[in-house]
Amino acid sequence: MALTPLPQGAARLIADFAAPTGPVLHGAAGSLYGVSEDGVPGDELLDALDITTLAVKPDGGAQHPGGDASGVVNALRRGGDGLAFVYLQDLFVKWPYEDVGIDIYHERLCAVVPPMLTPENAGRLVWVPFNEPDWIWYSLKENAPAKFDRFLADWITTVQLLRGLAPGVPIAGPNEAYYHPEFLPHFLRRARDTGTLPEWITWHELSPRSLAEFRGHYAAYRGLERALGISPRRVNIDEYGNNRDLSVPGQLVQWAAMFEEAKVHADMAYWTAAGSYSGAAPQPNLPNGAWWFLKAYSGMTGQTVRVDPPHPDTVDTLQGIASLDAGRRTAQILAGGTVEDFTVAATGLDPEFWGERVTATVHRIDWTGYEGASGPPQPIAQYVGHPADLEIPVYGPDRMAAYWITITPGEAAVIGPPPWKGQWDAEAADITSGEITRHGHADDGNAFAASGEHDVCGLNLTDSAVVFQVEVPDAGEYDLAVFYSHMYGRGAEATEPQPAQQVLTVNGAERLLDYPSTMNWGHRSIVRVPLTLRAGANTVELSKSGAIGTARGEVALDKIELTERRGGRVSYDAAFARPHADGLVFDLYAAEAGYHRIEGADTAILAGPQNQDAPVDLARPVFLHAGVNRLRTAPITGPLLVAPATGPRPTEVDAAEVTRSGGSCLVVNDFAHRGHVIGWNGRGATAAIEVDAVQGPHMLLVSYANGERGEGHEYNIDIVTRHCGITVNGKDAGTYPMRGTWTWNDFWTYPVIIDLAEGRNTIVFANPDGPTAEFERFRIAPLNP
Repeated sequence: MALTPLPQGAARLIADFAAPTGPVLHGAAGSLYGVSEDGVPGDELLDALDITTLAVKPDGGAQHPGGDASGVVNALRRGGDGLAFVYLQDLFVKWPYEDVGIDIYHERLCAVVPPMLTPENAGRLVWVPFNEPDWIWYSLKENAPAKFDRFLADWITTVQLLRGLAPGVPIAGPNEAYYHPEFLPHFLRRARDTGTLPEWITWHELSPRSLAEFRGHYAAYRGLERALGISPRRVNIDEYGNNRDLSVPGQLVQWAAMFEEAKVHADMAYWTAAGSYSGAAPQPNLPNGAWWFLKAYSGMTGQTVRVDPPHPDTVDTLQGIASLDAGRRTAQILAGGTVEDFTVAATGLDPEFWGERVTATVHRIDWTGYEGASGPPQPIAQYVGHPADLEIPVYGPDRMAAYWITITPGEAAVIGPPPWKGQWDAEAADITSGEITRHGHADDGNAFAASGEHDVCGLNLTDSAVVFQVEVPDAGEYDLAVFYSHMYGRGAEATEPQPAQQVLTVNGAERLLDYPSTMNWGHRSIVRVPLTLRAGANTVELSKSGAIGTARGEVALDKIELTERRGGRVSYDAAFARPHADGLVFDLYAAEAGYHRIEGADTAILAGPQNQDAPVDLARPVFLHAGVNRLRTAPITGPLLVAPATGPRPTEVDAAEVTRSGGSCLVVNDFAHRGHVIGWNGRGATAAIEVDAVQGPHMLLVSYANGERGEGHEYNIDIVTRHCGITVNGKDAGTYPMRGTWTWNDFWTYPVIIDLAEGRNTIVFANPDGPTAEFERFRIAPLNP
């Protein structure tokens, strides 16, 4: 595709590859309570992220059911050098924390700190002794000297206690809810003079204004250090972002750009449910658009370079990050945050190094809601030009999307045009008996994101309907994506949490559309359905009732998307795969569980959800579970090509076919596959299935529901992870976490790789420590038939 610069005056983001700014830090990829325990949200999601910091609670802390430091450290150890920032005050039950007095707090620290000093945790912990002292016991936001003095006195004694209990473990603070210019000089001076300076300086950036103000805050802090003769401290903004930012690639790129520029660490905030990686991990091992953004950011290697946005320090504007890896001969740019056409100017690429021609490929990383699954970034344009004069236009950007631009030497194989895609916001449709509500704008940061900052809710009357008039370029097959939310399935007539429905009418033809529950009325998810449409005008209606009857429950509608349906293969570029000691790691996505043909290598290792390595022969189909699948190959230079393939039908065992013992029971559930689940009455209960198999590794898909949760937190949804131990032919095959599914009537899938023997095999499911999840069915398929 020829370079076609945008008209004069279009926004221009400049990436100067002749101006390196230091090694890529990936500091903004952290999360507070994003990992609730070992295995949640899953190694297949975490392994692809370069996680430098996570914020957690002390082991056994009562603030939330999950997030204990030692379990999170187990996950960190497998993925790199990341640190766990331990919010020690999360040992308390309530928020704001109950004010028991500093002496009682110290007694509790003496109980909780020493047990965490294990060999496994060595070098991984950072103590955060106080969390948001401006909001809890001390009311520092009142800017009163007496308030400052009380906190500083407690800070000194607490730091002295922790250094006695755990010598050598770094300390972070003061950890206020915002940058506090009145308090910080007092804090730093007193801490300096008493020998209690923290090794890490932490504060929170939780306002949309932070996108404009953080750089000033950071510069002011470094100025304080210099003025007070304090050696530079490492900085962690250990809570950042609002609900309107989390899950949204076009917002996250703005935050990551300013934190990466400053070379600080930062953890996305915890507003919803633990174990979801701050809205990037909808279900176990299942990614959304935010995860693909974090993966692209974590995949930037080498040195960052200077980026000049058109409007720095401005909320909700075009921002970007760029990196150059001379060793791999690649350059990358992440940009987004605008609805206006823009150009990325890649300057400073040396023709003597890159050659006379380079290829720039633009990929779009779409927003897919908080709970909508997403495939890899979609290549949408490709440009070939001279490296010294590379202008890359981005036409018609989506403000909620991010754009990942890769630059490689030479002329790459030409990509075809992307599938046609259109979107229509619900608030712009024809609405009957519904209400338009605004969400997620800069003046209401903690409201959840919505396309166009609006959705349509209150669709609970018999005549409630939203009618979209859509136009498509050609007659044929399209995928309809409906962005919706549905709080715990609690519709107007529902007495128990349950999935909902609407009547979907397309050009007069009706069917029922089922909606799984979401975390709340703002937590967008997606249901997808294939449609056959005529060229030009079509009518798509979502309504409470129709000729086929009245649908169950209620949903809020955000938008619909139509995408041209195409077959074919997905290409994964080896130049941007993750390096591994023996070659490369590819993070392959499968929209549905099933067999796939993988071309570009001969053999590989499929690393299961809990790192169960299984060799696979790529001359034969490979079974991939839905979501991200890690495939390790020898070094290759060409792309890896993946497409659905045929294979043997998985063996399926329903709840009613399971052998139960010790208190397990068969429970009627109208939403389960064939109407039953396995329930649990106390410890010692088991469920067993028998399957005939050929010898070798198999994929086991466990379909389960877990509606248990804690109660009483002001805004966090305290879901509880239940665990399931699996034995195969009497041999322990591991214990796996069954993360909460919002209700007992919504079923998610946990995949496990197991080794089966030739002939008859017995697989037993149990949890000796208490009840496990409720299971509706099990599916087993040979990994590599």
